[in-house]
Amino acid sequence: MLTVLIDTLPLGTGHAARGIGSYTRNLLAQLEAMDDIRVVRSSDESQTSSIDVVHYPFFDLFFDTLPLVRSAKTVVTIHDVIPLKYPEFYKAGIKGNLRFKKQVLALKSVAAVITDSESSKRDIMSLLGVPEKKIHVIYLAPNPALEPQTEYAVGKVRKKYGIPKQYLLYVGDINYNKNIPQLIKTLKYLPENIHLVCVGKNFFPQEITEWQWVEQQLALSDVADRVHFLTNILVDAKDELSALYSGAIAYIQPSLYEGFGLPVLEAMRCKVPVISSNRSSLPEVAGEHALLVEPTAESFAQSVEEIIQWSKTKRTQWVSAASTWQKSFTWQKTAEETKAIYQKVAR
Repeated sequence: MLTVLIDTLPLGTGHAARGIGSYTRNLLAQLEAMDDIRVVRSSDESQTSSIDVVHYPFFDLFFDTLPLVRSAKTVVTIHDVIPLKYPEFYKAGIKGNLRFKKQVLALKSVAAVITDSESSKRDIMSLLGVPEKKIHVIYLAPNPALEPQTEYAVGKVRKKYGIPKQYLLYVGDINYNKNIPQLIKTLKYLPENIHLVCVGKNFFPQEITEWQWVEQQLALSDVADRVHFLTNILVDAKDELSALYSGAIAYIQPSLYEGFGLPVLEAMRCKVPVISSNRSSLPEVAGEHALLVEPTAESFAQSVEEIIQWSKTKRTQWVSAASTWQKSFTWQKTAEETKAIYQKVAR
């Protein structure tokens, strides 16, 4: 039987609450349920003998996450190379650049690279020099615990957090590529009764440039009283997150770049229309089931106005088709395709 060691380091760091943590948890759960593969977690040191393949589910460009010397054939997942796309906003420093060189060197001897999208694959080839034959695109999947909620459940969560009936939703971080200032500016072009709810642990006053951009845009657009920052919706608060998705006018993914963009599928799963920028992997993930636009406030606002004008029938048909589309992305499928890479590498 094939024995695979999976590095579970991302589950014990700040990545646990991000997409990397979600990927590692869901992939592990599916692989461990299979009877033709033995999965060993790196945290279980007593079981680390006779390993056929080692899988590192996360690759940091500027930190030592991939050892130079490894005792087994290695698979590594590179979710994206965003810092290399926007180097002026992701400064590595001298130590970071040295570690980057070491990471690239370690990458040369891996047996296979897994990535989340064709968009990321192209960038890994061009910016990290990995040969195309080594890179395998395996799509992620939405959180299976998220489900459409009743009006009562939505109302309960809205009341708890002081959110009005008409709101747009964003779930994620505040990094440069997330394009949050343009998302906030969107409200400037919409009726005053429409608010914006931002869910993410970094939406709080802090001494970083990204937060300064947020505060500047709130002031410039004069919409501070229409934006709600929710920082304490935990990863396992499935019902609350489901209700926030379900009650929104639309979910907006404003990003300039995404390696994948899980919230797009999660919104579809909760039957809410999606507005997304037309950049990087997002058209791949959304298919024809999101309003794909330029990543500007004006374009997002135009799409919101369009959705508001939809009849109840059109909205129902749209979210139903999108819900069917997202069902083609499952963690079981992700795990099956990942296992096939392990088997190929072991051979």
